[in-house]
Amino acid sequence: MKYFEKIDKDLLNNRALNSHEKLIYIICKSFENAPNKCRISHKYLMLRTGIKTKATLIRCLDRLTMFGMLARKQIDNGTCHYVFDKPTMQEYILHNTNKRRKISLSKNRHNRNLNAALSSPNVINMGKVIK
Repeated sequence: MKYFEKIDKDLLNNRALNSHEKLIYIICKSFENAPNKCRISHKYLMLRTGIKTKATLIRCLDRLTMFGMLARKQIDNGTCHYVFDKPTMQEYILHNTNKRRKISLSKNRHNRNLNAALSSPNVINMGKVIK
């Protein structure tokens, strides 16, 4: 059985999006009416689109989010839930922003502790030449 997806011609003619971003959007949109909604792993998207690196995939997904076309929320380790309606998108974007803020604060706290430990007089700096 073959299925067809209707694609708005504005999406195809959109010059702000590259081919990978358009293809990712079409794949995600095709799962919108699935029983579990759109829950796709990064690995599956990379396989279907031919994108080689996870960083490129995430950059494409971030651009789609920036343009307000979709939003995602990580459910499990590799699976994300993608949504297309505006209220849920706002909720997911807020969740991701808070999650990134927590990660950033954790990294800053770790760096402060590391710098304090390195400035201790008991630490020998290996970069200096000892005479």
